[in-house]
Amino acid sequence: MPRTLPTICCTFLLVMGATAAGVADDAIVRVSPDDVGPDSIVYWQGEYVGEVDAEQAGTATTLAAQVVAKRGGNYELILYQGGLPGHGWDAAGRPNRLTAKLQEGTLAFDDGQGVQYRVAQGKIAVARDADKPLGELKRVFRTSPTLGLRPSAEAVALFDGGNVDQWREGAILTDEGLLEQGARSKDDYGDIYLHVEYLLPYWDNDGRTNSGVYIQDRYEVQIHDSFGHPGGKQEDAALYTFRAPDVNVTLPPEHWQTFDILFRAPRFDAASKKTENARISVLHNGILVHDDVELPHGTGHGRRHPETERAHLHLQRHRGPGLFRNVWLIDGANRWPDAVRKATLE
Repeated sequence: MPRTLPTICCTFLLVMGATAAGVADDAIVRVSPDDVGPDSIVYWQGEYVGEVDAEQAGTATTLAAQVVAKRGGNYELILYQGGLPGHGWDAAGRPNRLTAKLQEGTLAFDDGQGVQYRVAQGKIAVARDADKPLGELKRVFRTSPTLGLRPSAEAVALFDGGNVDQWREGAILTDEGLLEQGARSKDDYGDIYLHVEYLLPYWDNDGRTNSGVYIQDRYEVQIHDSFGHPGGKQEDAALYTFRAPDVNVTLPPEHWQTFDILFRAPRFDAASKKTENARISVLHNGILVHDDVELPHGTGHGRRHPETERAHLHLQRHRGPGLFRNVWLIDGANRWPDAVRKATLE
């Protein structure tokens, strides 16, 4: 049985000042904040960690923040005591949320109690009454420990950037060798271990980018730009409309993210009567967010289809642009691959 969340809450790789992965595309901007100026939302949006003076206790405490771009030059600052979600923050606590507007190249938040948070040049300066420094948060770039995980000997490489031969309708290969949303696998699968890497751009249209990994075209692990959101049954890594992830560890747009999924298909007797429900475990960016969850039926629109022992995989095209790479599975798997277990569950 996979271990529970608290034992693996720090499996992210945390890199100070690293650049974000990206490829060129006229419609989707994927750049490092180190490469752009303050006119770009990428310059401001991101994650920050540091030590601040706790004042009342007279000691330093770890404080983390997420700066989230909204529409019209508006931003939200989410403050987490102890560290970032999945990386030190106690998910039982409630983060503090502040809002501000980017004005004349300045982004500063005020908590209404005299503490200000000024964002600039990859740092957040924390001060009381603007003149008493309390500490500084530095920008960090988290990376999933399973990012770039290569297929094992028994795996089926569904997409490695070379071609779309393992997919039927809807499979579109970009000039950069990435797979767009909408592909359906040619073959049907039952029990599987599945590895998926996906990238969501910053897309501020009628709503953030929305996709999903549909196992057997019935059970959806949601893909959504949920960076900074509280999390929920329709957010990133949710079992869509059925169960929210234990913690929202969605990275900012422009970052490659991972799902590692262990799925056990429903069982049927000789008369095609279901005898056991499907079950699923999900690692999102290396964090266990669903631990052997029983699925009595399909999720979301997947409930429209009768359950079966084997069916195809669907990378949903719902709303907004999204890209995939390094998609592979082990057919008939009944446990985590050793490489995944060692990187995340031990």
